[in-house]
Amino acid sequence: MGASYAAAMPGLHGDELPAEARSAWLSLRDELRGIVGDDLVALWAHGGTIAVDEPPRDADLDTHAILAHRPTDATVRGIEAAEEAIASKHGIDWDTWYVLADDARRPDPPIHAFRDGRRDTSWAIHRAHWLAGRYVNLHGSEPDEIVPAPAWAELVAELDRELEHLERHVVEGDTDPSEATYALLNGSRILHALETGSVVITKRAAGAWATRQLPARWRPALHAALRAYAGEPTPDEITLVATAMAPFVAFVRERLPAPDRPAGALPRWSGS
Repeated sequence: MGASYAAAMPGLHGDELPAEARSAWLSLRDELRGIVGDDLVALWAHGGTIAVDEPPRDADLDTHAILAHRPTDATVRGIEAAEEAIASKHGIDWDTWYVLADDARRPDPPIHAFRDGRRDTSWAIHRAHWLAGRYVNLHGSEPDEIVPAPAWAELVAELDRELEHLERHVVEGDTDPSEATYALLNGSRILHALETGSVVITKRAAGAWATRQLPARWRPALHAALRAYAGEPTPDEITLVATAMAPFVAFVRERLPAPDRPAGALPRWSGS
């Protein structure tokens, strides 16, 4: 199955963002302009907060900033102080990535521009979303002027990494309701991608797709996960989602075989 970039769910314009998120993002844009000046090549808002197919949710504000040059230590302190002040004022949390423009033009997962040891391991999936219109341009260049289109093999590798993240929670016995809900809905996103060739879908939409397309035995748990995601679960639904987590993750793994690994090697576990 090849990748699809049809803009079935275009991103919002800046004036359509939830009010608090919009204010926070615009404040960050203005602060970064003042701190790094012309080194701010682009600033894009993305993620669930900009989704047009579901109500706004409390979530980290996913943000990618493209910088022309690696910032100095003093500049980094200014950026971090600005982020902290904006987060405190608006009651939000950031999920910000700063990537050098030269790195953004390559398909390889880029390292963070100033946080050593961090690499964007969802780089191909991010690019697919942006190239399908799932972003708000807060400043500068558009994604299609910078980032390359991801190959299907890149996307599959990152889907496998996401699935390993779910498997890690299963192995560690983590059945926290939020983690179990995430496992069912993000597992649905993985299955949707394998079936359609598109990774461009929200967790809510993927869960709704899965209730229609997957075997009937999964429907009660998926309906419960969708209600939990909306903040409306009953105690029985919370129990159902937690109980379904491990078998559903195994069901997804059956459809996305793990790549060959050396004998005895541990899974990579996402987030590295």
